[in-house]
Amino acid sequence: MTHSSDDAPFLFRVCYSDTDAAGFVYHARYLEIFERSRAQWLYQRNLSPSKLVTEFGILLPVRELTMNFHKPGRLDDLLSIDQVIEHRGRTQIKVKQTAKRINEGSEPELIASALLHIVCVDTTTLKPKGLPDWLFTADQ
Repeated sequence: MTHSSDDAPFLFRVCYSDTDAAGFVYHARYLEIFERSRAQWLYQRNLSPSKLVTEFGILLPVRELTMNFHKPGRLDDLLSIDQVIEHRGRTQIKVKQTAKRINEGSEPELIASALLHIVCVDTTTLKPKGLPDWLFTADQ
């Protein structure tokens, strides 16, 4: 999930259902937003979560995550969601994801970030399986 010039960030517009009673993005919504961004990363490679299961026999579950909230996101904010692989092992990767508010005329503002440990497992045995190299190339 390395971000490069070939990988466009995922854009997400905050709507009412994303906010809490105070009008801020509800903290748990960032998990869904980040998940959608990772799925989009797969789609950019002509892959999908279901294709990984049905054609390649692998799952990529999140094993652990740490999340930080830097500033509140609000209704109508346009967020740019990005992901960068910080470490890649044989069967797992550490992915840092960020949500930044896009402000017209100024730099994007960091709203939330997460570090996810994702493991590759076999769909049948649920045992760790080596991450395929083709997963990290832009063209399938």
